[in-house]
Amino acid sequence: MEFTLSTHLLVYEELGATALEALAASGYPKLELWLAEPHVPWRDAAALAQFRSRLGDYGLSAPSVHLPFYPSVPELLEQNARWSLIDGAKHARKEALAASADGLHAAAALGAECGVLHLGWQGDAWDSSSDGWAREAVAELVPVAREAGVKLLLENIISSGTRVSKLIELLDEIDPAGDVGLCVDLGHAHVEGNVLEELTAALPRLDHLHVHDNDGSSDSHLPPGKGTIPWQQVVEQLRSIDFDGYAALELRDYSRGCAGCTETLQQNMAEVAAFRKSVGVAKS
Repeated sequence: MEFTLSTHLLVYEELGATALEALAASGYPKLELWLAEPHVPWRDAAALAQFRSRLGDYGLSAPSVHLPFYPSVPELLEQNARWSLIDGAKHARKEALAASADGLHAAAALGAECGVLHLGWQGDAWDSSSDGWAREAVAELVPVAREAGVKLLLENIISSGTRVSKLIELLDEIDPAGDVGLCVDLGHAHVEGNVLEELTAALPRLDHLHVHDNDGSSDSHLPPGKGTIPWQQVVEQLRSIDFDGYAALELRDYSRGCAGCTETLQQNMAEVAAFRKSVGVAKS
């Protein structure tokens, strides 16, 4: 597997020159871009093209993106503005679907190979209606992803409808050809139960990982090794199946941008380096 870095860690600021310089110095030139404004100008084609060029100037690339599920960081924080593909209101589902489709086209413009999709939000109460709306959304996004040349990946997000077994069931129905894969979020799987069992269940569609840690009770997005995930067993299981996909480090900035991107990256990357050494996946 190849470790990459999710820009979720810097989501509270725009990825301008200072942030890109800090990312270039992080040791992780491959990124998973978090599509949220103003962090990444994903809804403006011209600005996005310029942004991709700037990434290249710093030796950075984005093999994956996290597809959008809220309009902007300020709107989320100040207004709780969210997009959900399983919203009870038809117009809200339509808006979320359009944003996801636009996100896939933005991923293509960035040269990404894949885009990670949330079906709703953590803690959603799923029922037969939610199941139907999720199937409709994925069915509509599959041809969009195919046309864009981006692989669609569904993520387990700590809700009954997005556990790995449910996502496999959905995809076997909607996508028997196997075009869509799974992103197994190890932190989320740990909160919901047994991370090793979830990895095993995901094998038919496993394509991508989100890597972070917690104590098993809440979705903390700590650096790996700072919680209670049995990492040595996880790494051994991934080796046993020769997993060769991306493992995106999806960490959280608890200062909400106040510490500054350079300090935030340096602190978190030092903890990641210690973890990687401890489990035998240190960088060469």
